[in-house]
Formats: sequence, C-alpha cells, structure tokens
Amino acid sequence: MNETMTERNYNTNLKVREYNRIEDPGHSWLEIPLKDLHDLNFNGQITPYSPIKGGKVYLEEDCDMYTFITEMHQKGITVKMNRVFIEDFDVFLGQ
Repeated sequence: MNETMTERNYNTNLKVREYNRIEDPGHSWLEIPLKDLHDLNFNGQITPYSPIKGGKVYLEEDCDMYTFITEMHQKGITVKMNRVFIEDFDVFLGQ
C-alpha cells in the first residue's frame, strides 16, 4: 500500500494517521480523504449523516467516526485528530 501524506511512521511498530476533526458549536466530523477509506479497506457502513464532498468524507461523530477509529485501531493504526473549530458546518461545506 502506498502511504498518503496523512500517514507518518514514528517507528517500525507504530503507524499514525492524522486527520482534521471539524467542530462547530454543536457537533463534529472527522475529515477523511475518500482515497484513505479505499486504501485502508474500510469496511464500516457510512451513514447518511456523513456527507461526502470534494473527494472527502466527513465522518459524523456519533456513529461513523467511532466505527472508523475502532477499525483503524484493529489494523494497528493510531488516529491523531487536529481540532478545527468553525461556526457552521453547513456553511463550511458550502451547502
């Protein structure tokens, strides 16, 4: 598997993927490139609450984000989240 820019190898036993956690005053979403989901063979079912736009999926915090992080941990990959605060998610997505 080719590494993406979001993956860093800190040592031979630990892999870390770094993603943005987009947060508005009421909710949050984990911003994942669709390519990463495909490359990682993510088998989790993504709900309609996780929008896809511009080659990225925004995994909704209550279900999809947890499923993704759990699956990543099972694959030996740690997810690092960079918090990004916004005023309104719909405005952020341009909806």
